[in-house]
Amino acid sequence: MAMIFAGCQSAPYIDTFDTVSWQGDTNGCHGDRLTQLELLMEAQHELLGWSERKITGYLGSPDYLELFVRNQKFLIYYLEPALECGTNGKPDPLRLYVRMDALGDSREISLKNQ
Repeated sequence: MAMIFAGCQSAPYIDTFDTVSWQGDTNGCHGDRLTQLELLMEAQHELLGWSERKITGYLGSPDYLELFVRNQKFLIYYLEPALECGTNGKPDPLRLYVRMDALGDSREISLKNQ
């Protein structure tokens, strides 16, 4: 006889964080992500340990994906307009980095300008 166990986790939630607005601000072109940055950084400890699927379900697909050593990777979200936004884009916009470990769980959240 085989038994199947399915784990259920509550849906991720940060009070007053607008996921629709964040996800709709691809490459940071509209500035919506920057206005929500403080909320996200205050709750960053709640995002640690989340699976990549859970992170991308909440924040949307990253604007850029960077592979790192030992099967780690960074999900990168532009917070300010990137060059892809056209004339108002910056060459080095402020970015949110979510470091994913080799098992696919978030381990670090940081901000960078370069």
